[in-house]
Amino acid sequence: MYQGKHLPKHINRKRSRKRKTGLLLLSLLLIYTAVVGGTIAYLITQDGPVENTFTPAQVSCEVTETFDGTTKTNVNVKNTSDTDAFLRVRLISYRVNDEGQRIGGTATIPSFVPGTGWVLYDGYYYYTLSVAPNELPANVLINSIALSGSYNDADGGKQVVEVLAEAIQSYPAEAVGESWGVSISTGTVSAYN
Repeated sequence: MYQGKHLPKHINRKRSRKRKTGLLLLSLLLIYTAVVGGTIAYLITQDGPVENTFTPAQVSCEVTETFDGTTKTNVNVKNTSDTDAFLRVRLISYRVNDEGQRIGGTATIPSFVPGTGWVLYDGYYYYTLSVAPNELPANVLINSIALSGSYNDADGGKQVVEVLAEAIQSYPAEAVGESWGVSISTGTVSAYN
């Protein structure tokens, strides 16, 4: 049976659809190759260093106080960081001789009422509000405490109270919890969970 040029219409339609589908797939493949190749070529021809614009925060603080030899006043901590920070202070007291060398004997920290916003928790005084860079807490930790100028026991000497301060970035809250083991919120300090 002779098929020649004259095939039934349904067979011609099937061949035509297959050709169109094949051409469409070939066109998409060529477009994809051109886009990927062009992108790679562009990236390869770009030279010059890639600069990292990330700058890590620097967290630091310094104690501010006035001391006249027997009385400490206006004891506070300045946030010298470039980011908001929480502050905490530990007070250490000991005795020294006339040459300033540490000697024996006990020296207890004179009693005082911490300023508003300061909370004593586990041996540290925490300021419970975040402090902006180059700022001080609104209220001083210690308004005034008088140190013992001389002891009349066998050890003698005079009292020293050191103010040891620390700062930590206030955000994210996990930074405080994981480093200091506490959760800080306005007016309260608690164990970090």
